[in-house]
Amino acid sequence: MEVKETIISILPELEELEDVDFRQFSPPYPNLLKAFLESGKRGLPEFERFAEETVGREAVALVLLSLLQYLLIRYRRFNEYNVVKPAIKVLLTLKGWLIENGLEREWEKVLGSFIGYIVSMLPRIVENEDPETARAYGSLIESLAEEASERFNDEYYDELLEKTRKVMEKIPDEP
Repeated sequence: MEVKETIISILPELEELEDVDFRQFSPPYPNLLKAFLESGKRGLPEFERFAEETVGREAVALVLLSLLQYLLIRYRRFNEYNVVKPAIKVLLTLKGWLIENGLEREWEKVLGSFIGYIVSMLPRIVENEDPETARAYGSLIESLAEEASERFNDEYYDELLEKTRKVMEKIPDEP
């Protein structure tokens, strides 16, 4: 099975996934993914229907979570910048999917587990992107950090929010 091709068929709108090295990615449900790729269908809604008909809809969340974890590992272990934008987009996709399916508690677990990694990406985004793009991603990260700070009422999450705001202040105004 061509993992990269399969992931792109599930999330075709995430063009940045084209630049990710998927050779070390071992996703859950490899037979489901292979069958989906062979079906010729595309997109997350189609994948959700396909999964629901075969192994169950929870497979969607597990595939998205596994993908997010893989992207974060590539970032942390190999310092790859090209996984930053897809990781943030996959996190937002996972959030939307979980909340849409009434799994708010699972979203809280994901947010609590991964917001620190996402916040750590912001300085790299500011370094590598134009101010408008950095501000857009920064605003997303800030809203996630704020959500974590409010939900968990813990000093760690308050510090992440403060760190995010400090980095946001460093983004230059556009001429």
